Amino acid sequence: MSTISPTMIGLLLLAALAHASWNALVKTSGDGLSIFATVIGTGAIIYMFAAPFVDFPEPEVWPYLLLSVVLHFGYFFFLWYALKHGDLSSAYPVARGSAPLLVAIGASILAGEILSLQATIGLVFTCLGICMFAFEKGLPGPGHRKPFLLAFTTGLFIASYTVVDGLGLTISSEPWGYIVWLNILDGAPLLLYVMVKRWHIYMSFLRQDGKKALLGGLLATMGYFIVLYALSMGNMAHVSALRETSVLFAVVLGAITLHEKFGPIRWFAAIAIVGGVVTMHV
Repeated sequence: MSTISPTMIGLLLLAALAHASWNALVKTSGDGLSIFATVIGTGAIIYMFAAPFVDFPEPEVWPYLLLSVVLHFGYFFFLWYALKHGDLSSAYPVARGSAPLLVAIGASILAGEILSLQATIGLVFTCLGICMFAFEKGLPGPGHRKPFLLAFTTGLFIASYTVVDGLGLTISSEPWGYIVWLNILDGAPLLLYVMVKRWHIYMSFLRQDGKKALLGGLLATMGYFIVLYALSMGNMAHVSALRETSVLFAVVLGAITLHEKFGPIRWFAAIAIVGGVVTMHV
C-alpha cells in the first residue's frame, strides 16, 4: 500500500491543527448540544451554497452517505452524553488513539487496503502515543473505568464513519457531491432541532459563545473537508492516523496558551506520535 503525498500529509496535519483549535475554542462552554449544532451547522450552511455547483451523488453512493450520517449522529450524540461524565476529557485520547487501528482493520477487510510492515509499526506507535495522554495520572481504578469504556466506544464510531466515508468516496465518480451532501445532512437536522426545540436556550448560547462556536465551525469545516478529500484517494489508515494527531496539537496548544505542564508522559507520547507518523510516511 503506497503512502500519501507530502502535500496531502501537510494538509492533513493542518486539518488536525484545525480540529484541535476548534475544540480549544469551544471547550469552555457548558452547552454541548448547542456547540455541536453550531459547529456542524456552520458547515451545513456553507455547503448549501455549494450544492448547486456539484454533481448529485450517484444512487450507489447513497447507502454509504446515509449510513455515514447515522454514524455521525451516533458519534455526536454519544460524545455529548459521554462528556456529562466529566472524566471523559482525560480518557478522550483513547477514542482518538484507538480509531486509526480500528480503521486499518476495517479498511483491510472491506477495501483491501493492506499496510506494509513499516506502516503498521508506525501506526501502532502513533496510536500508543495518542492513547498515552489518557494515562498521565496513572491507570484507571475500578471505579473510574466507565469514561474509558465510553471513550473506546466513541472511537468505534469514529472508525466506522471513517471507513464508510472512505468506501463511499472511492466509488463516487468525483468526491465533491459526496462531501457537500454529507455535511448538509450531518449539520442541518441538528441545527434545526436546537432552533425549534431549544430556541431561547440556543439564542442565549449564541449571545454568550456564538462567535467562538462560529469560528470553531469554520475551522471544523475546513479540517473535515481536507480529511474527506484525502479519504477519496484511499489510504484510510494513513489519513486517520494523521488526523488524530490533533490530540498532540491540543496538548501543545494547552501548554502554550494555558501554561499546562508538559511532563514526562507528554514528552514520551509526543515522541511516539511523531516517530510513528514519520515511520508510516518515510
